[in-house]
Amino acid sequence: MPSPPYSGVRNGPYSTVRAIATREDWTRAALVAMAESGVAGVAVDRLTKAVGATRGSFYWHFKDRDELVQAALLLWERENTTELIPEGEAVRDPQARLRALFARVYEPPADPIEVALAKAADDPLVAPVFARVVASRIAFLRTLFLELGCEEEEADSRAWLAYGFYVGHHQLGPVPGRPAGLGRIVELLGGA
Repeated sequence: MPSPPYSGVRNGPYSTVRAIATREDWTRAALVAMAESGVAGVAVDRLTKAVGATRGSFYWHFKDRDELVQAALLLWERENTTELIPEGEAVRDPQARLRALFARVYEPPADPIEVALAKAADDPLVAPVFARVVASRIAFLRTLFLELGCEEEEADSRAWLAYGFYVGHHQLGPVPGRPAGLGRIVELLGGA
């Protein structure tokens, strides 16, 4: 019997069937790579293994690595700042909001993606997103301190102090003498 005209086409299942990788699969894999190895760790060949797809799949969704890094940064910004600010604003009492903020973002271990991005804050792809995130967070804190009754200049100073504490707190990690809870810090920052 002659072979069919498309004899290279398989008529049965492949033994190594891969799931179809979505744009979000690639983007999330890029975030994991950033957490593990920094922005430089986002390499298409490495990610093909993580995603279980081919380079062709990558190029179906992205024109190049820079576009993937930008998509990953935007996802990180959305999930770690843009979507969290309205959650914080939903807490009406500013003192309760400050406590909730500390419980949500200060007490858990540092986000390894954020640590990696802070180290790469001068990277041309990272810089604008990281600056926007910092500005949004500080603006949120400033508004909170104004609602607590601080004058403009005092609110600015406390917002920077609170954000600086956040960065330093996570950079230090679990060192001896680290407070078990942050209640006293909240009291110090929240006092009018």
